Amino acid sequence: MAEKVSITFDENNQIRVLESSLYNDSLGLQTASYEFINDMKRFQETVGSLVEVLDEQAGKIENEKLRSVGLRNQVDNEAEARKKKQQELVFLINEKIAELERYTYQYESLLKVEEEQKQLIERLNNNEA
Repeated sequence: MAEKVSITFDENNQIRVLESSLYNDSLGLQTASYEFINDMKRFQETVGSLVEVLDEQAGKIENEKLRSVGLRNQVDNEAEARKKKQQELVFLINEKIAELERYTYQYESLLKVEEEQKQLIERLNNNEA
């Protein structure tokens, strides 16, 4: 199973074990391999820069998500605070209405007392005369 090995000389008078066509093909393959390796390096650099940009954008998106959640919580808290404030104001209004009713009743009572006292004074003045 021994293959026949042919030894040849190339144009630079160097000894070659491969035939010149195979040697030229292997040189072409080597050149293509180097080009492929360089292309892969450029591709990796491009992918790396793309990953960096995407990571940066993901960070910005996450920050905006957190900010929006915070703002949503503020809005919810503001709505609750308004409801609480409204309840407090309704309570104060009801207290003031009750106080006004007490003062009105007291005023009417004082008017009756004043009228009774005027009538008493009038009767006493009529009895003296």
